[in-house]
Amino acid sequence: MNRDRLHRGLVVAEMLLLALPVSAFCLVFGLGLLLTVGFPWGMQEVAIILFVFVGTLGIAGLWCVAVAFLLRRERSMWWWRAACVGAGLTLVSLVLVGLLALGWEPEEWVIIVALGIFASPLLIPFLHLRYLCHPQRAARLP
Repeated sequence: MNRDRLHRGLVVAEMLLLALPVSAFCLVFGLGLLLTVGFPWGMQEVAIILFVFVGTLGIAGLWCVAVAFLLRRERSMWWWRAACVGAGLTLVSLVLVGLLALGWEPEEWVIIVALGIFASPLLIPFLHLRYLCHPQRAARLP
């Protein structure tokens, strides 16, 4: 088995076993979170809406990049950027969870943003795809 087939198999396994359940969980609960935001919108509500929107965009970007990689199509930089923003949002959630564990007592909306920690398994296929699609590595592949 050559390396390309091995990496493609790993990407398929990561997307099916990690990304699919996490994506479904995050999208369903993100929609539920949006349904709880009522009028009038203050800064807290706008932060929650942006958090859910950017997270959904990041999940869609990861899936588009993965499908383009598996089908050997050209990857759009726009979807890469969306996936990178989603990964960055997950890292922000990881930092907030760390601060909460150290005893920081923030407002309620910060705790809601920290719940983005549930998307952290999406970092595994993201980093794997980033490694596989790096320009210097792509030049070495047959």
